[in-house]
Amino acid sequence: MPLDIIPTEEQAASRSKAKGGDIWATHKRIDDVSLYERFGQIRRVPLEAQTTYTHQDVEFVEPQPLEGFHALQNTATGGVLNVRPVGKSYALVPHDLLFKAQAEQLAGSDLPLDNVEVVDRLYEEGARVHRTIYFHDLQSRSTTRGGGDDVVRCRMDIFNSVDMSWALQIFSGAYRDLCRNTLVFGGEKAYHQRKVHKGSVSPEAMIGKATMGLSMWQNQKDQMRLWRSAPLTEKQFADICKETLCKKNTAAARTDERLAINEGRLNWMLERFKEEKAELGLTLWAGYNALTHWATHLPDATNNGRNERKRYQRNEQVRQIVDGPSWRYLEGLAA
Repeated sequence: MPLDIIPTEEQAASRSKAKGGDIWATHKRIDDVSLYERFGQIRRVPLEAQTTYTHQDVEFVEPQPLEGFHALQNTATGGVLNVRPVGKSYALVPHDLLFKAQAEQLAGSDLPLDNVEVVDRLYEEGARVHRTIYFHDLQSRSTTRGGGDDVVRCRMDIFNSVDMSWALQIFSGAYRDLCRNTLVFGGEKAYHQRKVHKGSVSPEAMIGKATMGLSMWQNQKDQMRLWRSAPLTEKQFADICKETLCKKNTAAARTDERLAINEGRLNWMLERFKEEKAELGLTLWAGYNALTHWATHLPDATNNGRNERKRYQRNEQVRQIVDGPSWRYLEGLAA
């Protein structure tokens, strides 16, 4: 009996198109990151300076490592990118790993993924990339300038660079088009995040918030819109954190209230709220996104199963906060 031959879907990289140093492909699988694996695996590599010295009238050339600086190599193609060296403070976000993390988080969400369109773009041999995911099963109706009915597909866009020309930016929402200066046209943003490649950058946390925002856009629009308009001061957010995830439950804390607050975590949460309010204002929506950032930002957990357990525990804590009396009280004031 002959074996059945089951055709497999051709991957994006194999049917990609190129023009100069730019490559792009359109496909239907969020887990297909083959374009970036084949053409855009950017990694740090050591740098050396060719120094010269003379000994007994003979000139010698000797390589000397440049401590604290690296070049960027596209390990998929073997080429070294024609960009300036990057220092220790530069937070490299490799394209292939970025979109793998996005695919994993989307797969674990409740967003419909069976009817999507993915557009992958790689510019100047991997220096910059842009991925768009259109969710054809998620649509939003709006009114055109002429008063007509308009249907806009929900989408998520990620811009990234390794040459410091673009910040890492993630958009999510129901909109038709956008430009790289953060202006969005033809719809509404659920969320927009922008991080320069310095210090501590957590792409996983950013992707988690974008996914959450799009999910709430579809499933809990009224709730999200209420939070986007509900006032929340920095002090109110701090008080909520003190009552919940920043509250210690040690024996010493139970005997002395001055020891009952995890100040390190509280300061970290207030920094996240400060970042969120720049985009979202002093609102419950900014507070919720700060909480979500904490729930998905897990630098202290290893990958031997602890990450998922800790993420679940933190998400449960966030759920308890937004179902708690302080949060509900502020909701009621804005309703």
